[in-house]
Amino acid sequence: MFQILAAVVAASIVIMVTTLLSKHFSEKLIAASVLCSIAFIYVGFSLMGNSVNSILLEVSVAIFFYFLAIIGYSKNNFLIAYGIVLHGIWDLLHQNGSLIKTNIPDYYPLFCLSVDIILGVYFLWVFKRTRILKV
Repeated sequence: MFQILAAVVAASIVIMVTTLLSKHFSEKLIAASVLCSIAFIYVGFSLMGNSVNSILLEVSVAIFFYFLAIIGYSKNNFLIAYGIVLHGIWDLLHQNGSLIKTNIPDYYPLFCLSVDIILGVYFLWVFKRTRILKV
């Protein structure tokens, strides 16, 4: 439960910072940066005493999300938001080391899943609102 509360606080801070920074940077750029950032956190965890296979898996998935952010930034904003939510599924695969064996802190998958869902829904709303305002 603490993980979810911490995730709500963390996501709220990201949303507030996004609102402040949107005066200087596009929300699309901020969302793409968020997607890249969350993807590479697992790479850092994988470098802490995990097998080479775990490291290669985490790097490969991080690169996938990196390219999804780039494609979303250049072609379709919604891909970025969907990518953030999709990263939440990646978090679930790490829960209790059941499917993905990378050694990570026990609290992290639920925390990151919660942040991803909140931010993914937030950016979906932002991009939908932006699209409506342009029409």
